[in-house]
Amino acid sequence: MSWSQVALSIFSTVTSFIIWSFLVYAFYVLRNRSLEHKLKQLIQPERSVPDEDRVHIVCANATGVRVTVRDVRLITDDDVHVSLAYIGDTGDVVRPRKPNDIIARRRNPVITCHEKAGLIERNFVELPAQSAGMWALTANQVESSKWHFVECLLVIDYPTLLNTRKLMVVYAKQSIVDSINEDFNRYIVDARRRHRHES
Repeated sequence: MSWSQVALSIFSTVTSFIIWSFLVYAFYVLRNRSLEHKLKQLIQPERSVPDEDRVHIVCANATGVRVTVRDVRLITDDDVHVSLAYIGDTGDVVRPRKPNDIIARRRNPVITCHEKAGLIERNFVELPAQSAGMWALTANQVESSKWHFVECLLVIDYPTLLNTRKLMVVYAKQSIVDSINEDFNRYIVDARRRHRHES
């Protein structure tokens, strides 16, 4: 075998390696971007029915992958950041995957096989596929009745193709933030005023 043939063989091998590496990398990037797009569409903080002294936000994982919620946070117009407290699993199957799947709620005695959300280390919350969790802003977290929220965000991490974890921030729609402000004024601020008058 001549030197030119050896050089050609090495060049061919290196070129083939570069092309395959590029294709694998392109597939990895496209898959992660596609997953990120789905997560931003399908994991949206939503307002839920409040109680007398707390405001609720539900985060539902309607994707097919397990994600970890690191923080659900409200930000005021004067840049106060308030992390909400995890209340628990809502017991919902978010989107039935088969026609005979049961949309199960906590009050429903039927046992379903879908996984539940739950706390893991550092108070992060795992949301399995098709599950939902609830977070709350409680009256004792509120330092000022003048708070006005301008953002509600969700910090999650999710598994990439190579099984590493990647962080992502999802912002709630403005209509959700407006509803949270209404609930805050009605169920927390007004409740505090009533408690002051009663005592």
